[in-house]
Amino acid sequence: MVDNVSPRLENLTISKLKRIAQEYSLDISSCKHKKDFLVVVIAANITAEQVNRALGKSEEQSVHSQSEEERLENEIEEIAEKPSEISELPRQQNIDVERNIDQTLLMRPSFFEVDSQIETAWTRMMMGDYLEVLKMSQDARTKMLDRFSSFQLYTAALSIRAAESILNDLAQAQGKPIDHRIKTALAEAKNAFIEGSPRRREETLEELEKLAAKAYEAFFKGSISAATELRTMLADYESFGTQVSESSRLLDIAEEARQAYNISEYSTLVTQARDMAEKAKLVRAKEIEETLGFVKAALEEAREVGATPSMGEEELEQAKEALGKQAFKKAIDLLAAIEKTADQAHLERMRDNSIRTRQVDKITSTIENMGPALEEAASYGLEVQQGLLFVRSAQTALNGKDFVAAAKYARRLKQVSGPVKSDLDKKRIELGVAKKVEGAKCGKCGEEELYAHPDGIQKCNRCGHSFTIAHVIEQQGQSTDMNPIEKPVSSSKNDTQESSSEETNGERRTLARTLKR
Repeated sequence: MVDNVSPRLENLTISKLKRIAQEYSLDISSCKHKKDFLVVVIAANITAEQVNRALGKSEEQSVHSQSEEERLENEIEEIAEKPSEISELPRQQNIDVERNIDQTLLMRPSFFEVDSQIETAWTRMMMGDYLEVLKMSQDARTKMLDRFSSFQLYTAALSIRAAESILNDLAQAQGKPIDHRIKTALAEAKNAFIEGSPRRREETLEELEKLAAKAYEAFFKGSISAATELRTMLADYESFGTQVSESSRLLDIAEEARQAYNISEYSTLVTQARDMAEKAKLVRAKEIEETLGFVKAALEEAREVGATPSMGEEELEQAKEALGKQAFKKAIDLLAAIEKTADQAHLERMRDNSIRTRQVDKITSTIENMGPALEEAASYGLEVQQGLLFVRSAQTALNGKDFVAAAKYARRLKQVSGPVKSDLDKKRIELGVAKKVEGAKCGKCGEEELYAHPDGIQKCNRCGHSFTIAHVIEQQGQSTDMNPIEKPVSSSKNDTQESSSEETNGERRTLARTLKR
């Protein structure tokens, strides 16, 4: 072994010493610490040229075959392959180490006195007072050695505290404990700080600093990549109408936290931004699903007035399929195209005055019938906000003479309000607003479940059959019998519709039934 190679080997890290040993098939199975690797490599009498060749070859392979994360993992495993005698300091010993580190950090070394003494010695030198220069130089050197020892301890304490802070922040940011291999490096550095020789202290500190720094860099590299992917995802979500402004704002704040080296806050904000974006996407998906029903209503309204839109059920099924596959942009484009063709065809038919009149009457009737019922349901605390929104939208469109839009809103109003009717009936009965008609039987199912509702309707709570009540008043001063006359209403099943001529002449078909009491 050439003598001038030894100092260079002592300055190499364990990973590089290991590469040299592996290159020349040296037995390092018993090596645990840096000094063990040094002994093996030095004993092999390897030349400086061999050292250069081994390091150059391994570094070249590393650059082409390993990512930063893989290199970090391999370096961490160097400690794990040969378990250290200390994986974690005992609680009391750790408290003692922390106390010593705190005390060391309070005594920051200063070289001001030594520097001033050297300046004075130089001035004496210029004056020719060589004897005083010798005395002052010797004294400054002694003080410098003392200061340097304090400086080593201070920087060691500073590095240990910084490394431990980084690892704790990473553990909190990643939501999992510190890797036991890095904890081993931390425990070794702490133990050497109190009980180890200066050389041992430097060896363990070097490993800890390297692992902590690379773990920090790897985390931010991965986090920055994740944040970049998240911004791309937000742009995609925004393309189909998702509200992502709040997620974008959180990402901007996260970037400020990263620049301030606030690992925990950065990770938390990125996670919050992602979660908020996913929730916003679900909300938007629900809105698109609602649009599906609205477009279907547009097709139905157009066909009801005799229009034949160029796009129909086939395209609607394609939109449903796209929505199921979360191809939201495709679904939106299809729905927009379907609605546009349906509205154009509908509008063309609405140029006919008779058709337009019938449509307006139907829309007005729907609003007048459903509006008060929904408001009553809302007063009972039932969830009817969507229905009330359709009431307002239909009325606004009708007032603005946008009859095509009003027809769509009115149809959707009937569709979403259907389930509310049964809930409203139950609530009326529960609160005593609807009174049971004692002794009366339903003309359809025969059960005594008839209730008189405040809108002049009697309804069976069992089968849902409903009818209006009329009073037959005997003329010529005779006594009045309260015989209920059933007149089917729109909510009854299998009810027959009255002809327009019968409505004009006021003639009504009724089925009389005497109430049994």
